[in-house]
Amino acid sequence: MDNLFQYNLDSDPLECFEQWYQDAKKVEENPEAMVLSTVDIKNRRPHSRFLLYKGMLEKKIIFYTNYQSPKSLEIEANPEVALTFYWHKSKRQVRINGLAEKMSPDDSHKYFQSRDKESQIASIVSDQSRPIENRDLLLQKYNEALVTFKNKAVPCPSQWGGFLVSPFEFEFFIYGEHRLNDRFLFQLVNQQWVIARLQP
Repeated sequence: MDNLFQYNLDSDPLECFEQWYQDAKKVEENPEAMVLSTVDIKNRRPHSRFLLYKGMLEKKIIFYTNYQSPKSLEIEANPEVALTFYWHKSKRQVRINGLAEKMSPDDSHKYFQSRDKESQIASIVSDQSRPIENRDLLLQKYNEALVTFKNKAVPCPSQWGGFLVSPFEFEFFIYGEHRLNDRFLFQLVNQQWVIARLQP
């Protein structure tokens, strides 16, 4: 196996990921952007969408969403998810597979209260992914809520909160010349990380 340090990697993929993320923050326009992929097991269809990475809690990756959204319902039926980060200027990519679980209500509420009021209200008025007749109706609901909560705190909706992803697989990908890319796979086996170099 290669000397991982020359690729800014070491034996702990969570620490590797955090270092790569800190590197990306210095040069990328939106380093927090990540693709979340879930599977609709009823129709056997994968679905992917961009979300924002919100850090880690107890070595678990955090994101927030509406618990009644399709992604949340798919996670409820099948908690295995895939995350992908692509950092163009850094010439790096990270793929993560893991198990998702809901964050505690207290931690979700704490983060909700840290958001700006406009974002809090947007979370309250939107029935995420449900049809709506037109944008004017959405804006009407939003503006009415602005008035309602003008001088008081916005409560965290029961249908909104965080997910924690416990990774069991990482792939660190470094773009190379002539498509001779460097790829390192970390797999959790019996609570130990096993590392393999993959061919491009």
